[in-house]
Amino acid sequence: MRTAHRTASNAKRRWQADPGAMQRVINRLEPFTPAELLQLQMPIRQAYEAIRTGRGTINDLSDIGTAINATIVRAEAIDPLCVQTAIAARDALLRSLHRYNTHGRIGFDGPAIADVELGIELHEQLLALSTPLQMADALREVQRRTAIKEVLQ
Repeated sequence: MRTAHRTASNAKRRWQADPGAMQRVINRLEPFTPAELLQLQMPIRQAYEAIRTGRGTINDLSDIGTAINATIVRAEAIDPLCVQTAIAARDALLRSLHRYNTHGRIGFDGPAIADVELGIELHEQLLALSTPLQMADALREVQRRTAIKEVLQ
């Protein structure tokens, strides 16, 4: 009896309700704060500048590709013109990837600089207008599409 009581008592302490669960749900449904936006936008901007100035790596290209792919998924629910802008940026990234595979250097051609810049600006606007839950759903969709080889990896 005494052992059973101790086991039940310990189980009560182990499985207490999470007091911060409601706050986490609310935070996923509210828009990003300015600090969160800056934290999400800066790595993409830094990767773009590194590639544009000739210091880019394949990881920089991958970071921008992930952002553009998430932008394509989010834009599909908004406007076909946004989708066209994001697809132009994705195509520019594919040209840069092809250049890397053939010459060993990552760089943008003339039209790619403008297309990727517009794609990044669109990504930043969608981040500002989206909730964390919407962006997480977009990233999950990108992962699903990447698994079936539908988007830039």
